[in-house]
Amino acid sequence: MKIPLKRFSEEFYYYSSQLVVFFIVIIFLTSGSIAMGITSSIIVVLFMLAQTLLLASQGHLPILRFLFSLITPVGYSILRAATSSLDFTETTNILLWGAAVYIGFFQAIAFSRKSGFLKRVAETALSLGSGVIFFSFYYYLDMRINLRQALEAGDMDREAYQEALKIGHFLSGLKDFAASPQHLFALLGIASFDIMLLAARMRAISLRSRLDRIIQRPPKPELPPSVEDETAAPQPKAVVTATPFAPTRLLASAISSDIVGFTSLSEVMGAQKSAEFLNKYYALWTHVASSEGGRIISITGDSVVLLFGLVNEQLNPERALYSAYAFMDELDGFREDLATLSLPANLQVSIGVHTGMVVSAMLGSPGEQQKTVFGDTIAVAARLDSLCRELHQEILVSHSTFRRLSLESQATLERMGEVLLRQSTRPVPVYTRKL
Repeated sequence: MKIPLKRFSEEFYYYSSQLVVFFIVIIFLTSGSIAMGITSSIIVVLFMLAQTLLLASQGHLPILRFLFSLITPVGYSILRAATSSLDFTETTNILLWGAAVYIGFFQAIAFSRKSGFLKRVAETALSLGSGVIFFSFYYYLDMRINLRQALEAGDMDREAYQEALKIGHFLSGLKDFAASPQHLFALLGIASFDIMLLAARMRAISLRSRLDRIIQRPPKPELPPSVEDETAAPQPKAVVTATPFAPTRLLASAISSDIVGFTSLSEVMGAQKSAEFLNKYYALWTHVASSEGGRIISITGDSVVLLFGLVNEQLNPERALYSAYAFMDELDGFREDLATLSLPANLQVSIGVHTGMVVSAMLGSPGEQQKTVFGDTIAVAARLDSLCRELHQEILVSHSTFRRLSLESQATLERMGEVLLRQSTRPVPVYTRKL
């Protein structure tokens, strides 16, 4: 199974291996010799990479997430048993096993629930518990370095050194270490990071709940004409002269978006999962657009067209741009949600944004006319959408939109170059989001 690099790095950073990296530092800095430290670290790194690869590919299944989280502790225990006597009461062993079991257990619970009380409890335990584990590793590194220096200086013998590394001495010294002023800033920094991480996870859970509500929203029932006539309140009869809906020109901002490589993805997923995948994709666009006053006007397969300014023309370029930004920002949590449903998590999109005049009119065959919006503005947004693939960008914004933005919003974009767009006689600048 092909694992995208971004998925691997996300797994490495957020879930499986960041604490193991700190553990490797402990091994390397406190080993008896440089050769032993390098050898031990390389072996642990190999186990860690195997664990991360398996979690990135199959970790969306709760039971496998828990079991794969134990790969590095098992590997370390095998290493210790092969090179020296293995003492399970040694702090190193207990810390690594304890961290792996704790994180793997609560991750399995979090992955088994899309939302709800248990999901929030598990995410809270992960965020706060990870901070406690990290600080424990930090204290253990400091303690082990000091003990190593005392051993080399002859202040203690090898037997006393091994005894001091056991879990009982670790717990007795942790409280005093945390209360020490020189470590207070480290403790506050870890706490601040964990609180921000917890807030981000809670926002992701709330987003998933909103998307599920959008998807599950029942369609409005369509009553046959006879039923409508019977249930409608009686109206006074009057002679009314029908007037056709007059076409209206509006300044609007259009967003055109596609899923990159959706055709090949749909062939792999099949009809049922493709429909489920697309519905979640549409729900995310509905969520971010409605919060900025936008509306989806067209859905064709994986292509979505949205318009801003149909009701209120003011600030529609700003609203369109920040809806696109919101969609891009929510994609990380959306990919994670897809992984838990065994759907492709390597979702890549392209987004084109353009501002111009559109026409709103009643179109269609007699008796079946509907209010429709059309114009070159939509076609230009679609052209920018397709150019994203050629220029290897996730979003492209036209100069027509750029010049109508506030200076603050313009500062979030950078010029990509010039392209030839629909009905333009010379190349015009296009912009993308700054990293």
